[in-house]
Parts: sequence; structure tokens; C-alpha cells
Amino acid sequence: MSVVEDRIQPKIAPQYLRLEDLLGEQRSMSAVDSFSYWHDQAEFQSDIYRALVPTSVLEAGEQYAFEVDLDACSGCKACVVACHNLNELDEEETWRKVGAITSTKIGLPVVQHVTTACHHCVDPGCLKGCPVKAYEKDDVTGIVKHLDDQCFGCKYCTMMCPYEVPQYSKKLGIVRKCDMCSQRLSIGSAPACVQACPNGAIRISIVTREQCRPTSREEALIATAPANFHTQPTTQYRSVRGSALIQVDSQNIGLQSVESATESLQDGHWPLVAMLTLSQASIGIWSCLCIGTQTERTTIAIAWLATLLGVVGIHAALLHLGRPSYAFRVFLGWRTSWLSREAIVLGAFMASSVATSGLMTLSAWGFEAAAFLVASGAWATALLGWIGAYCSGMIYVATGRSVWNWSRTMWDMAWTILGLGCLGYGAITSLPIGWMIVAWAFSLLSTIPKCIDLVRSGYRQSLSTFDASARSGRLIRQKLMPQVGCLLGWSFIGLLAIFAGRNEIAFMAAIAFHLLHRWIYFASCVFKRMPGAAS
Repeated sequence: MSVVEDRIQPKIAPQYLRLEDLLGEQRSMSAVDSFSYWHDQAEFQSDIYRALVPTSVLEAGEQYAFEVDLDACSGCKACVVACHNLNELDEEETWRKVGAITSTKIGLPVVQHVTTACHHCVDPGCLKGCPVKAYEKDDVTGIVKHLDDQCFGCKYCTMMCPYEVPQYSKKLGIVRKCDMCSQRLSIGSAPACVQACPNGAIRISIVTREQCRPTSREEALIATAPANFHTQPTTQYRSVRGSALIQVDSQNIGLQSVESATESLQDGHWPLVAMLTLSQASIGIWSCLCIGTQTERTTIAIAWLATLLGVVGIHAALLHLGRPSYAFRVFLGWRTSWLSREAIVLGAFMASSVATSGLMTLSAWGFEAAAFLVASGAWATALLGWIGAYCSGMIYVATGRSVWNWSRTMWDMAWTILGLGCLGYGAITSLPIGWMIVAWAFSLLSTIPKCIDLVRSGYRQSLSTFDASARSGRLIRQKLMPQVGCLLGWSFIGLLAIFAGRNEIAFMAAIAFHLLHRWIYFASCVFKRMPGAAS
């Protein structure tokens, strides 16, 4: 062979010189195919899987629960893949997650993988919070199931669950979650995650609901996780390291997960921001209308302004639903859900606003019967508004997140109502500068809880000590300072408008101010998180 021919000759590996070798390789099975073939042929494996599922009959007070051997979990995420494939989940939807706990101290070398799914709690937060009764807890097995057909996609259960278990499907417009593969359990088969784990780290066990009750408010499923007392989860984590790993890090031994050591912005919920801000402005204006004195024409203008804000705000909440056509179901959970109560009371507030404004208009046209009902209608509307605002606040207080506690949340909403109410009232009645400045000061008082967070974040730098207020302030410092700058800008614009005698511009600036402030309220919420929780 010449030198030229040698240069143009294709370089083929010796093992592929023969066509028979190439065909033989194509006929051979890949590693995945070989495992699948072996798995199908190994009938004895079914006995192993059945050993991970209880066979005894449940007695009163007992239920099924996940049991996880932390020492056997390698973090391979085979359970995640199996769950995803069996349930045909969306690409970004996961019902089982795998996280890790690490140590921040040199003397404690710990890297512990943690697999987690729905904990099928004794007192499920998702079930209590759902306004349409889309959850049920099986009386026999204790499994908490989600009723997809009943759900209208409000996503409130994702706030009520401290473990962030329910997952919202944008494609379907509903929330879904793990049901422990209840159909497989009913015929004696193991759930997908149990069967997929190569180390047998996950199994189904039987627990008594009494043993799942926490012995203290600090007790947790595992270090860094939320406390058990809110929902009483049933998952059992086992480890030879015992309480040093499974209980809360009360001795400050330096355990942390990625989720507890980092802060990420939460969903700002713009439809809820619009609903809360505009409805509270409406409530405040109705309150001022009942107390203040003005001409009949001015009264009608104020009433219709309040009504317009309330109607627009309350209907803005429909944009938050995945399936808004099912919004009529919202009253079903009124016994347990603050969201149902809010919808009922604010619906009555909206109806009363329209009716009272209409009566005021008829009274101005000379209908004496309408004039008789105007005063009582205005007071009833304002009262309904305040009750509705209390229900709105309790929606977030009920989640158990410390930066949404009762005092901070109710302070925020009360001063928003008073500030926007006075400013809106002044926009129509042309209140003097002094009164408008006082009203603007009322409006600014609502930001005090977040100002406290910012101050605390300046001297509480340790991430190992859980301080939600300092962490929330740190998140604002790191990622939301442009929004804080916008708040200051709107505040300055509002004051300039007041001194220029343009009360209507000051009111619009206050609306913009509170829309952004309420968005920060949602986006900067931090809380204890389960290892592996979605960021």
C-alpha cells in the first residue's frame, strides 16, 4: 500500500473490521435491557417486595406510613424516577424528592441522604385548608388522597403543607400529590418507590396515630425539617445515629440541608396581591364613608369608587385559579378552610357594596324607601369588609409560617386598610394637606414588620440558628433591594402629590406602593423546609 493510500484509508478499530462483529453488537442487549430481562425472569423478587409491605389487617387507630432506613439510602433517586414514570407526571413535577443533610462542624462529618414524599399526616394541613374539599383521608388506611376532579387549582394547599408536598400542574390546572400508590397496595403490591429502591431503604409500615403525636413543639421528622405539631406526619425515619440526626437540631450540633441554608424567592402571587390590596382599599373607604360627613353627591362618588375597587380586586383572585370555571365550589370547605370563609364573606361584602351604592343613587333620585336603607347598608358593608379582611389574614396565619404570624399579618393588613381608606376618601373629598399626610403615615405603618426583618438581618448572620425574621430580611437585602427602592420612590411621589394638592395622584401612588409591598410580603417569606423540598 502506498503512502497516499495509507493516508486516505479510513481508520477503523480492529474489533469492527468484520460486518459480523457489527451485527453481533447490535443484537446484544444494553445494560438497561439486560437488567429488565433479568428482573422479569427473577420471579423470586416479588417475595422481596412483598416483605416491604405489611400483610396484617389494620386495626382501629392504625394507618399505613412510609418507613425510611436513612442508613440504607444512597441518594440514587431511583425512587424519584419510578414515581415519576408510574404516575406520568409533568416534566417538572415530582411527588418524591431526595435531599441531603450535611454538617457545618469539622468534628461532625455527616452527609446524610433523605428521601421524602407525602407524610400522610394524622391532621393534614392540605385537607384542612382546601376550600373545595379536594382532599380526603381514608378512614381505614389513613392515606391522604387528592381528588383531581374536585380541585380548582387555588394552590392554597401548597402553603398549608409545611413539607411542600402538593405539586401544581400547569398543564392540568390542578394540584396533585402522592397517594402511596394506594391501588397497588390494595392488591398487595409495593408502591413504585418501595419497589424501585435497590437498597430496600423504603418500606410501608403500620403505625398508630397516637405514636405520631409530637411530644414537644420542637420535635421534627428529621433535623432541619418543620416541626411536627402542625400536622403530625406519620413517616418514620430510622438511623443508627438516632436522635442526633432525626430530631431537631436543638443542641446546635451544626446540621443543615441545602434548603435550610439558602434562601430563594417565593411566588409573588400577583392575582392575590391585587385582590388583597384593592379589596382592603375598598374596605377602608367604606369605613371612612360611615364616619365622615360629606354632600350627597360626594357620598355617591365615594361609594362607587369603593365598590369599583372591591369588585375589581375580588375578581382578580380568579386569575390565581388553575380552573376558574369551578370557582363556585369555593364555599364547600367553610367548616375548616379560611379561604372558603374569606370567599363567602368578601362575596357578601361585594354584593352589599353594589346594593348600597345603588340605593344611594336611587335615594339621590328621590326614592325615599332607598334613603331609609342607605345608612344601615353602609355600616353593614364596612362590617362585612372588616370580617372579610380578618379571614384574609387568617389564611396566611394558618400556614404556621413565623413571618406570617398573627400579629405581623394583622398589623400589616389593618394599617393598609386604614391608610388606603383615608387616602381614597381624601381623593374624592379633597382633604387638607395635614389630614392627607396623616393618612399617608397610616399607610406606611404597614411596612414596619418588614423593616424589622431588615434590621434583624443586619446583626443575625448565622444560618445555623433558625431565625425566620432575620432570614427574610437577609433575602430582601440580597435579592429585593431594587423593589425596596421602588417602594421609596412611590412614597416620595405620594408625598409630592399631597403637597401639590393632587390627592387623586397620591391615592394612586399609595395603591402602587401597597401592591409592591404585598408582593414582597409573599416573595420574601422564609420557613423551615424538608430536605429535598422544591426551591
